[in-house]
Amino acid sequence: MQRKKNIILNILLIILVLLTASLIYYKINISKLEFYLNGANEITMDVGSKYNERGFVAKINKKDIKEYVVIESNLDTKKTGKFIIKYKLKIKYLNINKVLKRQINVIDPIAPQLNIDGEETVYIDINGNYDIPAYEAIDNVDGNITSKVKIDSNVDTNKEGIYRVIFSVKDSSKNVTTKKIIVHVEPKYKNSYIDISISNQTLTYYEKNEIVLTSPIVTGHNNSTPIGNFKVLNKSRNVNLKGEDYVSFVNFWIAFKGYSYGIHDASWRSSFGGDIYKYNGSHGCVNMPYNKVMQLYNIVEIGTPVYIKY
Repeated sequence: MQRKKNIILNILLIILVLLTASLIYYKINISKLEFYLNGANEITMDVGSKYNERGFVAKINKKDIKEYVVIESNLDTKKTGKFIIKYKLKIKYLNINKVLKRQINVIDPIAPQLNIDGEETVYIDINGNYDIPAYEAIDNVDGNITSKVKIDSNVDTNKEGIYRVIFSVKDSSKNVTTKKIIVHVEPKYKNSYIDISISNQTLTYYEKNEIVLTSPIVTGHNNSTPIGNFKVLNKSRNVNLKGEDYVSFVNFWIAFKGYSYGIHDASWRSSFGGDIYKYNGSHGCVNMPYNKVMQLYNIVEIGTPVYIKY
């Protein structure tokens, strides 16, 4: 009977030793577990760019155990937002169950493209009309966001002044694009006029303070072209100009003083400019080449100032 008890005690002792050894081995192995991410735990990247996985380290006693790691991810680089990549390490027989997480912030740093079908500076006559030009807003992520464009305008066409129209649009990432149009409301013809220089024998037509047309001319002999400030009184096609000793047919007639002085073509001349006016000048009108006066005729309005100086 005593022998039987001894045998049982020995068996129990052996089991206890094995159990203790297993626990010690288990503890040693767990203490030598290496499981961590390469690189940062949080990464920021631009939408649409390629994600570069930094990887991880998974070892027990310097032995690679990556085959036990399962990676789960909801990352979509085509969308903005915060995404999580999970690295799950699970080994049942060693009672290992660990999870690492890497956060990916996908951002959109690009502002929308705002296209406006119009000039940045606009000139309008008092009591004229100003219409907001067509516009379009396209975003690299949100697509067409024209409906989100906001317009702020203080234009008053009934009052002379400088006004502004501001266009702004914001995408879903709060990137903002702003564009501005400056509107000058001015008295009619303030910035459109014809400038004639007798000494230089040139005619220059301005619109909105910019040169639209310039041309050599021939003015009157013996200073017969009047000097001063005038305006376009009327325009006519195919006119016979008559004087005491001449009748001249002209294709384009732009009168600036009464019925006697105007700007017109002169088919009888082969050249313009220079000193021609001193020895073969006109009767007082301003002669221009055919193609130049045709261009002027088509764009100048009745009422446009005509400034003639020596």
